Amino acid sequence: MEDIQNYLNQEVGVVQNVDTKKVSVSVEKEEILNRLKINDIVVLSGNNADEKLIGIVTRVSKKRIDIDDEETEEQEYSYNFCNITLVGTFYKKLSSTKQNIFKRAVNTYPEINSKVYLADGKALSIIMNSLENEISSEKRLIIGKYASHKTVEAILDGNRFFQRHATIVGSTGSGKSFTVANILEKANELEHANLIVFDLHGEYNELSYAEQIKICDSEDGLHIPLWCFNYEEIHSLFIESSEGTSTNQRAAVIKYILEHKKRYLEENMTEFSSEIITADTPIPFSAKGLKAYLEDENIKEETTGEVYKTGDKKGQAKTKQGQYYGKLTNLITRLQTKIDDKKYGFVFNEDNTVRADYLKEFVDKIMGLDKKIKVIDLSEVPSDMLPIIIGIVTRLVYEVQFWMSPKTDETRHPIAFICDEAHLYMPRDTTKLKAVENKSLEIFEKLSKEGRKYGVSLVIVSQRPAELNSTIISQCNNIISLKITNDRDKSAVATMLTDSLVGLVETLPNLDVGECIVIGDSIKLPTKIILDKPKEEPKSSTIDFWDRWIDGKGTVFNIDEAIKCMIKQTR
Repeated sequence: MEDIQNYLNQEVGVVQNVDTKKVSVSVEKEEILNRLKINDIVVLSGNNADEKLIGIVTRVSKKRIDIDDEETEEQEYSYNFCNITLVGTFYKKLSSTKQNIFKRAVNTYPEINSKVYLADGKALSIIMNSLENEISSEKRLIIGKYASHKTVEAILDGNRFFQRHATIVGSTGSGKSFTVANILEKANELEHANLIVFDLHGEYNELSYAEQIKICDSEDGLHIPLWCFNYEEIHSLFIESSEGTSTNQRAAVIKYILEHKKRYLEENMTEFSSEIITADTPIPFSAKGLKAYLEDENIKEETTGEVYKTGDKKGQAKTKQGQYYGKLTNLITRLQTKIDDKKYGFVFNEDNTVRADYLKEFVDKIMGLDKKIKVIDLSEVPSDMLPIIIGIVTRLVYEVQFWMSPKTDETRHPIAFICDEAHLYMPRDTTKLKAVENKSLEIFEKLSKEGRKYGVSLVIVSQRPAELNSTIISQCNNIISLKITNDRDKSAVATMLTDSLVGLVETLPNLDVGECIVIGDSIKLPTKIILDKPKEEPKSSTIDFWDRWIDGKGTVFNIDEAIKCMIKQTR
């Protein structure tokens, strides 16, 4: 066994200040200061000779000090120092079988005036090789190479990455889509992988290994009929609680839903008892039938039990306004508007969806194991429907997983959601959310807290971490952070970290495209990683303006076709 102490030849300096967030080191030699780089790995003394603290350089500085003494001329001195974030402990020997082991825990802190060494050459190799040995080969999710030692693979523990939720954040153009595609490719190599990607911009719709599912009103598009919505989702979509007639609207809608679900069950699904029916039971009913029912109820009159004794109506039954007479007009208008709008055809086109076996087809398509990766293209879903549609898909998957009944020696087959542009439907600021958007958010909050019990994982992807819901983010124990320059976003990332790792946030603006820092349960050493490029790259949403203005290469400028698509509301 090689002893790392024998290869610590480059002294950086001595410890001057220690707190829970950083260690400050004075650097006496100018040439050492000039050599130090952000993200360099350093070694400090631990409790004993067999224990070393491992740190990462997060700041290198030369501070000038002017000394004005009345008895001497004004003199200028400089104080060279660097800041270090402690990230783990390296043990020469933990047991007779465990040698040269890196642990992420920091159980002690260095003493003042203790020496700090740069881990380079053989010393760095010993540290990095210990990381490879910590994760068994079958659990390895390899995402790239360590920047400090480019021959060593950056390995995540695949179990811990998905078990404990994850978030991928970075500024526009930093490489988030490449990171997602990289993870998808690695997961696709596993025989029984199961991942669902919410693709808002069609970035992943050309990945050959993925099942491409587009939510739209077309022959091969995926439809989500109204009967797949639960009652709260329907209520938040059509009923305005602020209206004086909202109570009547709710009563009329729920009456129709219950009656028609019960009737459908008795006529078509006789193996079930009608006593199980609730407004949320996924049993078919017709949205257009609902509209017709509401129209009838809105003008319905009821007999009083009396008859006219004189006049033109002599002998005819007397009537009065029905329970819902004139109280459903606004609801009918909202429902009719949605039915008539082609953008909502994937909900209201009922040519092939009002049937009991459609739910199984739907769930099979998005959860089935025939394809390991399912990309759900939401690019044609109207923005006002986006949160609720994503919420419904997520809720259905979660409920199917919840109601799975594994035997004693079995577990649920795990499934993961890759949630692109998550800030759009998992927002931090909920004060301006509509009722329908709150329902979607509640699904993700529940899943973030309870999903792992039922084999459902979240991987949240966003360019705006400061706008992500704090409840959901607090449940993500893994962070892949690419370049971030915005102070609000940096602060948001900092809130996800322990005090000892907060210093790493200051390195994020210095990352290049395709570089990241991974922090969390799935990785041992949170230092800079150069990400692997996926074999199949996603469509980049970043257009090279200047280059295309020079050569026009690969550009499209077909106004006629664009106008036709705009009119048809489909590409």
